[in-house]
Amino acid sequence: GYRITEVPHLVLKDHKLKAFYILGEDPAQSDPNSAEVREALDELEFVVVQDIFMNKTALHADVVLPATSWGEHEGIYSSADRGFQKINKAVEPKGEQKPDWQIICEIATKMGYPMHYNNTQEIWDEMRALAPLFAGASYAKIEEHGIVQWPCYDEKDPGTQYLYKDSYFNMPDGKAILFACEWREPQDKVDADFPLVLSTVREVGHYSARTMTGNCRALAKLADEPGFIQINPEDAKQSGIKNGELVKVSSRRGSVITRADITERALSGATYMTYQWWIGHCNELTGDNLDPQSKTPEFKYCAVKVEAIENQASAEQFILDQYSTLRKNMRIGAAQ
Repeated sequence: GYRITEVPHLVLKDHKLKAFYILGEDPAQSDPNSAEVREALDELEFVVVQDIFMNKTALHADVVLPATSWGEHEGIYSSADRGFQKINKAVEPKGEQKPDWQIICEIATKMGYPMHYNNTQEIWDEMRALAPLFAGASYAKIEEHGIVQWPCYDEKDPGTQYLYKDSYFNMPDGKAILFACEWREPQDKVDADFPLVLSTVREVGHYSARTMTGNCRALAKLADEPGFIQINPEDAKQSGIKNGELVKVSSRRGSVITRADITERALSGATYMTYQWWIGHCNELTGDNLDPQSKTPEFKYCAVKVEAIENQASAEQFILDQYSTLRKNMRIGAAQ
């Protein structure tokens, strides 16, 4: 199959995709080169978004399917610790919301592939039957112990707390195999026009694309639009940038307005932005150069320039107008 980061290329250049079903993801916000992503979404013949809130991608969808949030359904989830845990429904969903599994079952049935499950336990039991590593992690065991870590091979197996205990790996000689990859230089290059490097990351306060946390007033009080760009004091001084002022950040793909955070945390020549902001959206800047193996974009290396804005009052009003318009289009209440 294809990776989600390959979709714009498959649509606009290879012309291989005509429809896109997006479940719990916001590529218009989280994927690189946002202008290209939007172009691809509009070029597709049919786009379906299934999510718990409106998001930027849903603005380009032909159909939006309202799913339930974690407190409105039950099921099993896992984390990086290999632990299976159960969530229980706390409240009944409102309106036309349905759990993801129920939506998928109904669509599959309508399309000629009947899928009939009465509850999530039936789905989980089917997964256990197909995956020997999960076979012993029954609903009853998970509910009794709170967490069961795979591998868990049968009902008597308590699960595996430590994987590869005593440094023994599942290889003939008991040793792990490590691979070194060949270094590839970034395809985006700094020059006189774009002299700074931008790295994009997550930051405390909001999670990823803000589809959920962007609707939380309490978190908006911690930090809100248009976000910030961290820049070294020497670089800021050279460009006449003052701390806390709005600045224009540009790359070869686009530009955004965000707020300057002058700090020694950023090395000279380097800048730093978080990718959750809707208006100060760093993925308007990032490139779609993909790693040949993982298909991961160059989120950590993007050539940019940062410029001071003379008319701060006008820039502040621009941000407010853009934010209010976006929230209106996404059917969110007035900006706080």
